[in-house]
Amino acid sequence: MSYRVYGWQFEVLKCPFCDKGEISCKYFPSATTIKRGGRTALGKTKTLHKSKEVWIILSGCKVCGKSQEEVEKEFKRRGII
Repeated sequence: MSYRVYGWQFEVLKCPFCDKGEISCKYFPSATTIKRGGRTALGKTKTLHKSKEVWIILSGCKVCGKSQEEVEKEFKRRGII
């Protein structure tokens, strides 16, 4: 399930330990910004900057009793977030 609000999304993921519980998360997708600069004699230059995506775990699993920190570590270990 996903809700998009002002640039971030509310996500509900399955628990990585029991696959039954639901974990509430906030997801901020990566963004690309273009910065223009330079002098008129040299031509215009563009600099691209891409930010990292950010996941914030809001809850632990209510089914198996794992804490928020344990769930976040397991997601990172598996490469999900």
